[in-house]
Amino acid sequence: MVHPIPSLRPRRMTRRNRLALGAVLAAGALLLTSCGSSIGGASTQSDAAGPLKVGVIVPATGNISSAGLALKAGFELGVEKINAEGGVNGKPIEYTVEDDSSDPATSTQLAKKYVQTGDVSLLFGTITGDTAAAVASVANSAKIPFATSILGDPAVCSRYAWGFGESTHQLLTPIVPDLLAKYGTRVAIVGSDYNFPRDYAASAEKIVTAAGGTVVAQEFSPLGTTDFESTIGRLKAAAPDLVLSMVVGADAIVFTKQAQAFGLLTPTLGYEGAPLDADYYPAVADQVTGREHAVRWSDGFADDESKAFVAAYRKKTGSQAPIPEVAANAYFAIRFIAAAANDAKATAPAELNTAIAGFRFDSPLGKGTHFAGPANILQATMSTVTIGAGGAYPVTKDHGMVADTETTCG
Repeated sequence: MVHPIPSLRPRRMTRRNRLALGAVLAAGALLLTSCGSSIGGASTQSDAAGPLKVGVIVPATGNISSAGLALKAGFELGVEKINAEGGVNGKPIEYTVEDDSSDPATSTQLAKKYVQTGDVSLLFGTITGDTAAAVASVANSAKIPFATSILGDPAVCSRYAWGFGESTHQLLTPIVPDLLAKYGTRVAIVGSDYNFPRDYAASAEKIVTAAGGTVVAQEFSPLGTTDFESTIGRLKAAAPDLVLSMVVGADAIVFTKQAQAFGLLTPTLGYEGAPLDADYYPAVADQVTGREHAVRWSDGFADDESKAFVAAYRKKTGSQAPIPEVAANAYFAIRFIAAAANDAKATAPAELNTAIAGFRFDSPLGKGTHFAGPANILQATMSTVTIGAGGAYPVTKDHGMVADTETTCG
């Protein structure tokens, strides 16, 4: 699914961040029609008292609009909750949502538009690495904080970039030892052929080796591949016990189905990675049900706040499909930011940025979550879920807070 500033990845990386399926798309159409200015307006409160104002940029149209709309829904639910609790410094959060169609040039234009008005405290959103990098560049120049909610390691550092998704280290470190113990120590890595899956593979090899495993094969295929038979044949020939997959987008579905059809993906082979994300479940249910998957949050969390968020999200979107993690990341991100702003009594960009940097926040993502390290990695919890029939993602192992203060930027 998608993050400190997500990597400055080439344009083709955009499919990494999880194409969610039809139910969310349909719900997204309702979300768009229900909003005011641009895609979605909010409060029209006076500027005099200095409310927290957020410029949101998401791909509300285009081939990853479902993920963008999930982010938007999670963000809006967070704002609704914050405002119902008294807002920030006694004032409701104000926000506007703009559609970048997952195009970096449009992302840049929209970010500049927000900045040039001089009327935002924070930039929030985008899904893909290249659009996030585009907004981050503008935010950094303007010295305005920018928050994302997608996973991945940053390619560039900025003291104004705040990512609320898990790093690759956090994604792999908790679960790899368990998978090696369960399935065996021979590991194959497969991915789409662009920067992020190759970076994931490099990190995975270090983590596998440290845990006593051996990487016996690595395979990368161009995005848009529809026939993985030869790739699967080479993977089978390496006789792995475990496959770590960062094949993404629609390719993740094709690869997973063909891996089973061509005899690679069997019940005795371990399988972990992007294709197990909740977004893909309706398309690969037969292949992933019963498998373990590392997550920062899932709709199987049993705490009261997560259950309330799940109920609110389903009511807002009408979707009964597994809830994309990016939606919850956006929800808890804006709650973290609002709490930091309230604590520091700050809404001006520079003061807000300082407040975020030094704040600790309790939520279902962990007690005392905070940012650390040169890449502004959120120090938060990780869990293992075991995917159940019908798309249930209940937690079967709580790993606690997984520290990452070593990940750097490009």
